[in-house]
Amino acid sequence: MTVAAVDVSAQVEEYLEAICRIQERGEAATLTELARELAVAPPSALGMLRRMGEQELVTYDRRTGAVLTARGQACADTLRRRHRLAECLLTDLLGMPWARAHEIACRFEHVIDDEVETYLLDALHHPTTCPHGNPLGGETPALTPLTEAPLGQPCILRRILNESAALLEYLHASGLRPGAAVTVHAAAPFDGPLTVDAGGERFALSREIASHLLVETEARA
Repeated sequence: MTVAAVDVSAQVEEYLEAICRIQERGEAATLTELARELAVAPPSALGMLRRMGEQELVTYDRRTGAVLTARGQACADTLRRRHRLAECLLTDLLGMPWARAHEIACRFEHVIDDEVETYLLDALHHPTTCPHGNPLGGETPALTPLTEAPLGQPCILRRILNESAALLEYLHASGLRPGAAVTVHAAAPFDGPLTVDAGGERFALSREIASHLLVETEARA
């Protein structure tokens, strides 16, 4: 089924992306969670969701949260693809630090149209993922959150879901980049930290951070 294109504002695009990020973490895009994700007041988020509902981009239920419609999902997919393509441009061609690319790409993504996207894909030799391992499109392999990785089994880090600059800088310093080998040796009880090996070092990693890291077991890599 073909979904009709719709013009949306940059603010609406930010909400579409936020809903996608929350859902990728396996969480419901409730009003509280969406407001926290975007650092806005819940009444502001509710007003925006109502406007997005009028544009047939989302449906919203107080109990289950916001869910993208087919039109909303199509808009979000295009936006995320262009955002990740902008990250590749910034790191691969312009040499921008890996941890800064996401923040700057948030500004670039809104001005990339179909024509510019085509030129960028050709110039970058059609990348399949952004620098943080997130796909530009197409089928994606089934991956496992690091929190669920078997103890003692070597894994390969493939994706980083949370792309905040502070977290990316920490992960970079810890040797945790897509393609890096990582092994969970122990998991403290009561939601305590994981003990992991990465970058030739053994250290504690919080479960919250580990939940944003998707890995592939060595057997499948």
